[in-house]
Amino acid sequence: SLVLPFPAVSCRSGAGDLSDANTQRRFGVRMAKMNLWREAMFRFRRATQIEPDNAMAHNNLAVAYEATGDFEAAAREYKEALRLDRANEHIQKNYSRHVEFMQRSKKREAKPAVAPAPPSTTTAPATDTTSTNSPQEGAR
Repeated sequence: SLVLPFPAVSCRSGAGDLSDANTQRRFGVRMAKMNLWREAMFRFRRATQIEPDNAMAHNNLAVAYEATGDFEAAAREYKEALRLDRANEHIQKNYSRHVEFMQRSKKREAKPAVAPAPPSTTTAPATDTTSTNSPQEGAR
């Protein structure tokens, strides 16, 4: 599980400088923590537009795409983040988890249908099919 660091600087007066990629990224992380993924995606996309060479902005955008179910776009953004900063272990881990999640999903889809099990008196735990990646506030 990834830990999201809290920002060291807060913007008390409002949104801060919206033309600054770091402001967009920090705001996006706050939105992601509140499960407001479409707003987070908008902020991370803005950050990549302001600083197209910022690997963490692309990583965060990939995480937002995953959270909203756009796995192809997530893969594209992870690949761009890795192209920009191949040595970044956080991006490497997120991309690896994404690939692993996609492989498990494909295997589940490929399994032949089996007869339903007889009703049980106990309830089985739900299977978590969500990604575990998290956006990060850190610099490049």
